[in-house]
Amino acid sequence: MSVAVSTENSIALDTRHVDVFYGSYRAVHDITMPIYEKKITAFIGPSGCGKSTVLRAYNRMNDLVIGARVEGQILFHGENLYGPDVDPVEVRRRIGMVFQKPNPFPKSIYDNIAYGPRLLGVRDKSTLDEIVEVSLRRAALWDEVKNDLKKSGLALSGGQQQRL
Repeated sequence: MSVAVSTENSIALDTRHVDVFYGSYRAVHDITMPIYEKKITAFIGPSGCGKSTVLRAYNRMNDLVIGARVEGQILFHGENLYGPDVDPVEVRRRIGMVFQKPNPFPKSIYDNIAYGPRLLGVRDKSTLDEIVEVSLRRAALWDEVKNDLKKSGLALSGGQQQRL
């Protein structure tokens, strides 16, 4: 997946006539909207109206749901996210999703942070240590957990799990 360089007013995600189905049930109907680079966009609506469904369509999480399908186009910096040559795993690397409920791995705090870098081939302990510390500092969590990195991520409070 290649991404063009963008300007502050450029469209990062362009949603064009998108419908999302779960089997024959249409969960989202004809969504057309731009999401601009470096701007805040809020999805507001009642429970069950499709907010999370649209967000899952952006990073192709619906691909993991049996019977789900997306019709229409979702362009990320001009590239169709559902194009035949687009790798969904790469899409998920580029377009992250923070879930409403925290969902840490059943691993230590350290291993929750080191998981991604290890998947990408980072093996050096000092490099992983640095990544873990920098990440926890950026999440304003380091001072709270620096002496408990071997503790399970599941043992953290809900707010701490979200930051993890």
